[in-house]
Amino acid sequence: MPDDHKLRLGDAVEIDGETWVWEGVRRGTEAKLRRDGSADDWLVLSVPELLAHAGTARRGTDLPLRPSEGDWPSDVRDMEKHLLEAFRGIPMDATATSPRPLYDPAETSQEQRIASKTAELAGTSLSRSRRTLYNLWSAYQAHGAAGIDARMHRKSKKRLAIAKADPRLVAVIDRALDDRRDMPTSTRRHCALLVRRTLESMYPGDTICAIKDGTLQGYINERDAGRYSFAKATTRRTAANSPDRAFFSGNASRLGAVCEIDSTKLDVQVWDDKGNVFRPTATVLFDVASRVPLAWAIHADAPNGFDHALLLARAIVGRRAIPGSPAAVLSGSATLPVELMKRVNPYLDDDSLAVPWIFPHAITVDGGADYRSATFEAACRAFGITLVLAPPNTPTVKPHVERNFGTTSTSFATWLAGSTGNSVANRGKRDAPTLTLDSLRLAFETWITTVYLNTQHGGLRSPLFPGREWTPNQMYAALFEVGPGVQLPFRAEDFFALLPTKPRVISSEGIEFNNRTYDSPLLADLRDRSLTGAAAGSTRARKFDISYDPYNSNAVWVRHPETDEWIECWDTALDDKVAWMAAEAAVRLVERFGTGEPGETPRRAAFLDEIEQRERSDKRARNRHLRAEAATVTAFDSSAPAAEPEPIDLEKWSDPADVNDIDWDSPEYDIVTVKEIGT
Repeated sequence: MPDDHKLRLGDAVEIDGETWVWEGVRRGTEAKLRRDGSADDWLVLSVPELLAHAGTARRGTDLPLRPSEGDWPSDVRDMEKHLLEAFRGIPMDATATSPRPLYDPAETSQEQRIASKTAELAGTSLSRSRRTLYNLWSAYQAHGAAGIDARMHRKSKKRLAIAKADPRLVAVIDRALDDRRDMPTSTRRHCALLVRRTLESMYPGDTICAIKDGTLQGYINERDAGRYSFAKATTRRTAANSPDRAFFSGNASRLGAVCEIDSTKLDVQVWDDKGNVFRPTATVLFDVASRVPLAWAIHADAPNGFDHALLLARAIVGRRAIPGSPAAVLSGSATLPVELMKRVNPYLDDDSLAVPWIFPHAITVDGGADYRSATFEAACRAFGITLVLAPPNTPTVKPHVERNFGTTSTSFATWLAGSTGNSVANRGKRDAPTLTLDSLRLAFETWITTVYLNTQHGGLRSPLFPGREWTPNQMYAALFEVGPGVQLPFRAEDFFALLPTKPRVISSEGIEFNNRTYDSPLLADLRDRSLTGAAAGSTRARKFDISYDPYNSNAVWVRHPETDEWIECWDTALDDKVAWMAAEAAVRLVERFGTGEPGETPRRAAFLDEIEQRERSDKRARNRHLRAEAATVTAFDSSAPAAEPEPIDLEKWSDPADVNDIDWDSPEYDIVTVKEIGT
């Protein structure tokens, strides 16, 4: 065995986390060791005990075990064949049956073979002296081809150029680079000039100020590694938020033990109820152990603490999936432990099992005002949930939900009409929004329950099977069966207690609320009912308190005044909204006929303008027609036969008559005829 692989005096051995140096042997059976860094701290062990710790011995070596890239160089392989032939008599030709006569160990000595090999290699690139061949052979015996490569291709140890720089210069450079974290990106020349001016002000007349420009620039480049001082400002700020310590996964092994919540703008444009274009905000409550989103909401505006309280209520109460969507089909999936889930939480139904139910024991939030609001904190306190506040400007404390937003952008938003891209650089010249906010919510529900929960996740790996990725549903099923716990299930009343209410009339058509109609067969006893004893025709007497979710327009809830049971009333147009891709046809109504905003030109005005224009054109055409007819009547036609003249009864017209006796209705006194004669 080569000496490099033996435990020798002076080698350092690690014992119980401390480093000891082997200094000698006493009486041939005991090893004497000295604590590294001290002169009078000694330890005596038996030789078998020392051998038990021999595997922790450290010795310096710069020989690689294998080439860093590809195979060994060709000259190393050739030298290996020459050495084997000279010292062992192994033929260089793999097809040869016997060694060459000059290198046959049975007929020549080792010195003769070395002399023959030296003469053979003379004048070639592999020419070496006798002593060098012996050194190469020793290196080959100890380290194989790596020893030959280290001897033939000596490499100097790489050393950072800044290691020999003045510590004062390094401190100034670090300070200048740290100050550029929140500054706009500028050039390296600008940074070098600032460093030089700082040196001249701090150490005037010192030789440190005479550093060359190229050397100073090299020092700046080395200290800038990992800071991105001259790259994008967003990249620089993100890198600065990384903690100065070794990263840890932060994974949890118990469902709901570690949860994260955050909000972001979705990379898609949608229409609101009035046809305005905007980018909605998505809020997701995320479980780290299984990567299952406990609850989510898509807001038209920035959410507040009340919105997050409703989101928390949806997470801890068994809720129904969207009826008619593929989400309900997953309740019968063999992946999820359906029967066990129903026993643990009897309030779960077949539809709500499409999304695994997890109770959040601890939620990590950032410093946003909506998450630190008294409403959200009171809701968490009411349900016994611990709030973990992340330090300022540290998104790495909740990295799982942050990374999930990237998955949402690439796997969901990019497939929708109206996708805007995840940055300004990836945005198109013209956006074409074709989905409404309700359609987007339905699409997001369907994507989570059918696609995301059944897609293999890179963060869900087992230490025993690191090459296998698991889906969120599979990981949830495994963790649920191991330790489902005895968490007290929450009832529907706990959820409805946090919902806002508004008085509405329950008529024969249902409930009119927010320009939608909600109805249920269970409302038969409440239609046109009077709650206060007032007349049945009184609208005030017939109003019921309607509980609604501001960010779920699919259903509202009514509490029966006699049985205290909650009645769930669904939107009567839900079937049309479920076909969310068909919403493009409805959106075209807004594109063609406007949104009805006050500043918009009404289509009625355009209609009247069109009517007036047609009236003016018709009037001109009518006048032209009348003039043509008049010209035809007054024109003299010589071909027409002459009419026989009729005598006039002059006596009738010459008799005087009393004006009062004249019958003005008689055709004889036609005023129009008189007017025509006068003209």
